Amino acid sequence: MKTDNGKNGMTSHTPEHWLVPIDGSDHSIHALKLAISEAQARLTTPKLMLLNVQLPLPSDVTRFIDGGTIDEFHREAGERAVQAAKDLVEATGLAHSVHIVVGSVASTIVAFGSSNACTRIVMGTHGHSSVAAMIMGSVTTKVLHQSTLPVLLTK
Repeated sequence: MKTDNGKNGMTSHTPEHWLVPIDGSDHSIHALKLAISEAQARLTTPKLMLLNVQLPLPSDVTRFIDGGTIDEFHREAGERAVQAAKDLVEATGLAHSVHIVVGSVASTIVAFGSSNACTRIVMGTHGHSSVAAMIMGSVTTKVLHQSTLPVLLTK
């Protein structure tokens, strides 16, 4: 699912595309605010691509529910997760799009960035249980290891 707003940043050359994963957390909103600030400081503003990744439901649940209901569930959950981020970026007038996809979070972020000509990933960090995850978060750690794109991290 995608919505597109092509304001600002459109010049005769192809603008940059910055991927900002959004999970609805304060960390992801903080990363978006950084992306907005960095984008507004540039002569040619990049398009911000907001991405929400929904985890697939377990097969022991999905076998009892039709595909349309599952798709609607993921769409609604994704829309709730990105609403504050969408409102924030729309208020700036920056070019942006919103994408809600289903998959493994880190690998989906990396694959989306690669397949959509993104030039960087801007994401937040947060602590979990392992030593590396305590510093950056497990999804962040996986994205850093898997992505060939530059990744800008913020706490």
